Amino acid sequence: MKNIRNITFSILGLFAISACSSDWLDETSTLQIRAEKQFQTEEGFKDALIGVYISMTRPEMYSKDMTWYLVDLLSRQYADLPPLARYENIQQFNYATSRSTGQIDNIWQKSYNTIANINSALYYIDKNKEVLDPLNYSLIKGELLGLRAFIHFDLLRLFGLGNLTQRNLNSEFTIPYVTSNSKEITPSRPYGETFTLLQNDLNQAAELLKKDPIYIHNTNSSEHFSEVNREGFYDDREQRMNYYAVRALQARSLLWMGNDQEIDQAKIAALEVIEEAPFQLITSENYLVSNDPILYPEVLFTLNVNGLANLSNPLLNANSETNYDAVFISETDASEIYETQNVNVGIADVRYNTMLTSQTRGLVSIKLLQRNVTMHPNQVPLMKLAEMYYIMAEYFIGEQDTAQAVFYLNKVRSSRGILDELPITLTPEQLDEELQKEYRKEFISEGQLFFFYKRLGKTTIPGVPTTVEVNDNIYVLPLPDNELEFGS
Repeated sequence: MKNIRNITFSILGLFAISACSSDWLDETSTLQIRAEKQFQTEEGFKDALIGVYISMTRPEMYSKDMTWYLVDLLSRQYADLPPLARYENIQQFNYATSRSTGQIDNIWQKSYNTIANINSALYYIDKNKEVLDPLNYSLIKGELLGLRAFIHFDLLRLFGLGNLTQRNLNSEFTIPYVTSNSKEITPSRPYGETFTLLQNDLNQAAELLKKDPIYIHNTNSSEHFSEVNREGFYDDREQRMNYYAVRALQARSLLWMGNDQEIDQAKIAALEVIEEAPFQLITSENYLVSNDPILYPEVLFTLNVNGLANLSNPLLNANSETNYDAVFISETDASEIYETQNVNVGIADVRYNTMLTSQTRGLVSIKLLQRNVTMHPNQVPLMKLAEMYYIMAEYFIGEQDTAQAVFYLNKVRSSRGILDELPITLTPEQLDEELQKEYRKEFISEGQLFFFYKRLGKTTIPGVPTTVEVNDNIYVLPLPDNELEFGS
């Protein structure tokens, strides 16, 4: 990301107190005074926004645990970790150990700390609106609202229930959706109210971000935008919560909510991203995937993680038997996932022949391996275009329109180099299987597969012994003890 200021984590700590912990009760007016000073200028708001993105790159959040490490371990994509590995209990769904509890609680704490920072900025952006150019006001507030929804939704996916299509949870309580800059503890709300708050944030964000330069229908004066962006603050929109990232998040979250009307709206949002956003599926035969394994032209929203190599490379080194925390895929599992028995499907797929590298213990995903990356290093993608194609395919499977479902699945398959097209004669049940295959192939090291299983209420997961019952005990991470005491 261009022109990131030298922001220290003391800025992040302005209001970095979990809204769901008793620490709020000890807060003094000192932080309020610092915040009042911070938000007296336009630069203060810009620094606060960048501070939120930096906060999201913590290992407990999106540079590791909430993307390619802890959440992907839950999906069982990786080979079993040895008993000495720090996350072995997590991978085995043993959430009650002290080590697992600490790892899970850290996600909760860091996420709500970041939300508290967002709420502080949102409070002052309306209070001190006059210090901002109207365009800066719209873009900064739109990004903040989108980020608040993004983090809350991932907490909901981790700590809340899934498979909502099959059960009515509107009156059941879930995680706190914190919108206040108050010291008061935010209680949990029912799912129905929580989803309303989530969609309200996203609707407001989408409306404000219609001034986003990435939005093809924006009505900004080019001269005015050039003046506002003279320091490049709004460059590289894919590295920020942009308009199309908000629409993609709407598609993702509406699909999770799962009733017919919401699924229809998810389809509309996904289609808008596919048809209008300045992102395109790559053509694998014409694209140097080895230099850009995250497929940057398809990235809707990514985080720039300074020093990613120091975090990812040690954990993506499966050459040493004593590197207990390394994550890799066994040759047998990779062959099954990518269907390598069919040369035109598996061997031809760049996700197999290029995005995996062979090491001593198995195959390692190179998506986040910072060694030969000459294009777009230090990027951890959070939303990509392929997911929108999968949402479209899932919608049409539900509509029994197998031809359209096949069309969207084949678009991604062809982009990845697969030579055999899926036939339109496949049944909806067969297409459901093909969709799951695609999620397994596409989202290694991206943290989305576990949520796919959970959203659909899968009772069996590849890699999990058939003797293990996959249910809410596995799908729902336990709330921290202090949340049980103070939040609910």
